[in-house]
Amino acid sequence: MSLYKLDHVHLTNPDPIKMARFYTEIMGAKVTRQQGTPGQEIIDLDWGGLPIRISKSTGADGGWKGLRFGLHHLGLIVDDMDRAASEMEATGVKFVLGPTSPRPGVKYAFVENPDGVLVELTENKES
Repeated sequence: MSLYKLDHVHLTNPDPIKMARFYTEIMGAKVTRQQGTPGQEIIDLDWGGLPIRISKSTGADGGWKGLRFGLHHLGLIVDDMDRAASEMEATGVKFVLGPTSPRPGVKYAFVENPDGVLVELTENKES
């Protein structure tokens, strides 16, 4: 069997720069590469070890007319949910589900990025 490993998660957005700012300025991602021409930017990020690529379109768009179902959310571990939630609320980030604790030591929340993609935040301090 061939070997498969993650290269990147690709997010398309009409304004890749705006989307990249969301992940860098609000969620702490780092830009690792930016290429393309103005209006056709391709921006690569490292988001806590997860490689994210953002652009307006992909090479598959011409031959693929399917619905964009499949990506439900991206998950991220946070060290302090209360601090992360406070920082995000201060920037106007929309919480779909505010911080919730299903059991002691565990908290999670869902926020919405500018395109409506969900990002799950999880704090796990269970012993």
